[in-house]
Amino acid sequence: MSGDFKFKSHYELAIVGCGPAGMAAAINARIRKKDFIFLGSEFCSPKLAKAPQVDNFLGFPEIEGEELRQRFLNHLKQMEIEIVPWKVNNIYPGPPFTLIGSDQAFEADAVILATGVSAQKLLPGESALLGRGVGYCATCDGPLYKGRPVAIIAYDKEAEAEANYMAEICSAVYYIPFYKEMGTLDERIILKRDKVKEIAGSDHVEKLVLGQEELSVDGVFLLRDNLPAEQLIPDLKMDKGSVIVNHHLETNIPGLFAAGDCTGQPYQLLKAAGEGATAALYAVKYLDALKEKKN
Repeated sequence: MSGDFKFKSHYELAIVGCGPAGMAAAINARIRKKDFIFLGSEFCSPKLAKAPQVDNFLGFPEIEGEELRQRFLNHLKQMEIEIVPWKVNNIYPGPPFTLIGSDQAFEADAVILATGVSAQKLLPGESALLGRGVGYCATCDGPLYKGRPVAIIAYDKEAEAEANYMAEICSAVYYIPFYKEMGTLDERIILKRDKVKEIAGSDHVEKLVLGQEELSVDGVFLLRDNLPAEQLIPDLKMDKGSVIVNHHLETNIPGLFAAGDCTGQPYQLLKAAGEGATAALYAVKYLDALKEKKN
């Protein structure tokens, strides 16, 4: 997914999420001349693109959402800021932080979460069994399930590559897709088009409960476009699904900032952009203080 982009092993700052909050953070990070990486999806801010008209963004009355989105992207282009389409599966606190994807890992001294809010609710049993059979990256954890049965709940076509990989090493792979246009699945994969009711188990995943049947599995992988913030990083303090931050947009983890819809309501474009800019300014202060300590 990251194409030909050449990752470095270490950055001063990583910005995760390319909506208005992430874009504003990236612009400020560039102005402050920080060494940063800006991670996002192939299509940044679909919610803004679908807005027929935006009336409350300062200086742009009655503008179509897609036109405003293109203006944001052009601003980034003019400042030579690249959006790297790379999905983060885990972030481990530092210092420095370690960001892990399916094919790469690197370090960053500070991180800004601008992941927005996911429309997909957590499944019953997902949080309770996270790390005990529930995971978000099949290729990362695949070797742990060699010769064992697993289920993959897929929200987009990209999950098929991970399912095909698991088919090579697992005793059984059940595939439950929540998208329409299927690609090519390994013939050993068992396709199930059914509703997911629960991930069940006492100490570890034991079964996946569907609408019509129960599957005995040792692992369940949920392959979503965006992970909820609390699933990305352990011990992050949340309140009703929102990241808890102070006025400096600092979380409970030093060096980790959050901005935009992931910090809670109101879900407003102006609020997201303002928080992104503010988070970057305080991340810069944090990085400068870190540098002084090292010297």
